[in-house]
Amino acid sequence: MNGGLSNGVNGLNDSTHKSSKPKGSRQWIPYLLASPIFFWLAIFFLIPIVFLIVLSFRGYSPTKGITDQFTTAHYIKFLTDSFYLGILYRSIKLAALVTLISLILGYPEAYYLTIIKGKKRALFLALILSPLFVSAVIRTFGWMIILAPHGLINSGLEGLGLIHAPVKFMYSEKGIVIGLVHVLMPYMVLSIYSSLINRNMDLEKAAQSLGAHPVRTFFKITLPLSLPGILAGTLIVLTLSVSAFITPAMLGGTRVRVVPFVTYEQFMVLLNWPFGSVAALVLLAITVGIVMFYHRALERGRWAEVFR
Repeated sequence: MNGGLSNGVNGLNDSTHKSSKPKGSRQWIPYLLASPIFFWLAIFFLIPIVFLIVLSFRGYSPTKGITDQFTTAHYIKFLTDSFYLGILYRSIKLAALVTLISLILGYPEAYYLTIIKGKKRALFLALILSPLFVSAVIRTFGWMIILAPHGLINSGLEGLGLIHAPVKFMYSEKGIVIGLVHVLMPYMVLSIYSSLINRNMDLEKAAQSLGAHPVRTFFKITLPLSLPGILAGTLIVLTLSVSAFITPAMLGGTRVRVVPFVTYEQFMVLLNWPFGSVAALVLLAITVGIVMFYHRALERGRWAEVFR
């Protein structure tokens, strides 16, 4: 009997050892599957960033072009010149405003999507995604026509007697915000919708059965449960709006400059690549810092349990 028990234990150990071998050999499978995206990011993102960092410390002469001289003059100029600091502030301010407006307008849309069903939801999703079906240039040209001094909006407001002179939308911050909100709204709506559609509806029913007001139920249950979607949506909209070029360039022109426009101007017009690299890297560093701070603040705040 002891011999049979010993054989059974040995057989169990052998089978456990055999089953553990494939597990060890399979631990590299996730890395192998993810390796293409790692190589893609390394070739088309990390390596260009390294080149920009190296280039930002090179000298520049209007007559000689880029020189091999090591210098920090470009960083000092960008970070101390009130002109460029004002452009940097405007870029961040516009991105924050676009994100806030997209959140305020997009949350009700996302919530409504969780209520409707079938073909109605599909139609509503198609309408939300419709800005992404059109080229950025064509879409912005459409807004130029609508926002023109005698365009659709101003003509309608004048016809209703609400204004006596055209409102300046073109080549202003208002026009840039309107254009960016229009194209970036789908990212906010879909991100919040993905969180709301997976929430546990029984929690809201339980709160209402205990006498909670619908407003209190929303702020205590629905809103916290949708925070992961809000975080994802705001981060996507913020990063895309702060780095947007076509819409600010066409609706803002040279009167309302943003950092991406300055970067383009330094690279393609003035051929001052080192200073253009500094503008791009400073904006990238500030954006990454804001994203990390915002992410940590939410995950460690009063709603930290939602992200676990």
